[in-house]
Amino acid sequence: MKFCYAAVAAIIVAGGLLALGPKHIQLGSPSTGDIALAGTLVRAHETGQHNLTAFTINGNQTTFAGLGSDENTEVEIGSVTKVFTAELLHQEVERGNLQVDTTVGELIEVGDTPLSSVTLGELMDHTSGLPRLANANPFAGVTSVLTAANPYENETAEDIVRAATQSNLKGRGEHSYSNLGYALLGYLLEQYTGTPYAELVQERIFSPAKMTSTYVMTPGSVPADAPRGRTVRGMPADPWEMVGSAPAGAIRSTAHDMSKFARWIMDNGDFSYGWLTNSVEDGGGYWHNGGTYGYSTMLIIDPAKRQAVFVNNDTAVGTEALARALKKELQ
Repeated sequence: MKFCYAAVAAIIVAGGLLALGPKHIQLGSPSTGDIALAGTLVRAHETGQHNLTAFTINGNQTTFAGLGSDENTEVEIGSVTKVFTAELLHQEVERGNLQVDTTVGELIEVGDTPLSSVTLGELMDHTSGLPRLANANPFAGVTSVLTAANPYENETAEDIVRAATQSNLKGRGEHSYSNLGYALLGYLLEQYTGTPYAELVQERIFSPAKMTSTYVMTPGSVPADAPRGRTVRGMPADPWEMVGSAPAGAIRSTAHDMSKFARWIMDNGDFSYGWLTNSVEDGGGYWHNGGTYGYSTMLIIDPAKRQAVFVNNDTAVGTEALARALKKELQ
């Protein structure tokens, strides 16, 4: 029965996106910032990308450019939020407070459920066996896609713990991407430190990195006049203000602030926490991407070469290929 629901949902979404697709969305203008970098954005962009904001770091030089946006334009970074959450874990491990093999059952009461033996490292590496989302109803996702509504709006921390506790951890030990896993990891860090996630990431990362235009999208935090991304239908997307799943994807930032983060994490972070390895063919380093209904993001950082690339697009069309093209140009 679950398989049938998922199949029907997939058909509905695929049909809707193909019919309404992004071809009518035009590339943003005017260009801003560095002429050469803006020119690369024009040449290498994909159909359906709209307003782009980007930076490259090469040694001591930081270069910004945009199309219809600039380095101070506020954007959603989606799942790039996860590397911030993983860095919070790194800090606790570095301070000797937690270990990557600390279990959920050591931090919160989950009885003798399978979740009790899951480690923080498994949550971070997507090997816990937890499902992708706390809400397993595929029709809820379909509805939010078509209406551009925030799918995480009413999700609480209690919902996260309940969904994780009730999971049978199918495929534990195998890599299976889980927003639920990162939502739970953030909740555990909140409980251990006694500090709400939004305050914790502000205190531990935003402030030290001097990221003055970055915040966690808690309910009601996004101003009415703040930029909104576009869905593939061209509709304004609701900002992804969250509580329960905030550690998995609720950060808003700017290219300017993200360049500060890139330099800060190169000096203070550990890229074995939450990052994926970028192949040598794609320019090397480490990466994480992110997507919400109205934004797509790609961040690549190469600490050995002191290089970084960030691209954000205010539609759901991905920026991975564009970012990797910029990374290769730095070689």
